[in-house]
Amino acid sequence: MAVRIVIVDDHEIVREGIRTLITRSRPEWVICGEAATGEQAIEACKRLNLDVVVLDITLPGISGLEAASRITQEGLGCRVLMFTMHESERLYKEVRQAGAQGVVLKSQAARDLIRAIDLLLAGGTFFEPGPAQQNPPNPELRKDVSNHDEDRETRSMMREITLQARFERDGGESASPCRYPGHDGSLSDRAHR
Repeated sequence: MAVRIVIVDDHEIVREGIRTLITRSRPEWVICGEAATGEQAIEACKRLNLDVVVLDITLPGISGLEAASRITQEGLGCRVLMFTMHESERLYKEVRQAGAQGVVLKSQAARDLIRAIDLLLAGGTFFEPGPAQQNPPNPELRKDVSNHDEDRETRSMMREITLQARFERDGGESASPCRYPGHDGSLSDRAHR
């Protein structure tokens, strides 16, 4: 049976980037839903018989941590991977307390997302670069996924996710379509010189 995944983030560009990375790296996996809130994440986990939910921490309404806690408490049977721009020992502790099995930093998604999902599916956890992770007992399951981001389009999408994470971290509410701060999206005469 195919691995079933739901992606939860309140920014469509981030969901699109995660979906692209997963479908290009593991085409046999099924993205069976997407959600933008913690409440929608819980509902998807109840309805869709998932293997993994990739869950942003900062969501409108209830937080991703609260959603993870509810998903775990209700015994919905899916593994929870938090996806965030934040990094701290305190956060890793809160993620564990919520019952999630791992954390991937948005800025490291191209390197870590597939590897983290593989580990969760094998019964392990993923808390890099935080405290040591538990690896699955079977070394066969620790697949080398270092080349999963070699596709140029996927790398471009992951750069967009990184820009979105930085924008959010710096106080923005949504992604700018621009490639660099301060650009208003129009071309000035100076840009043509």
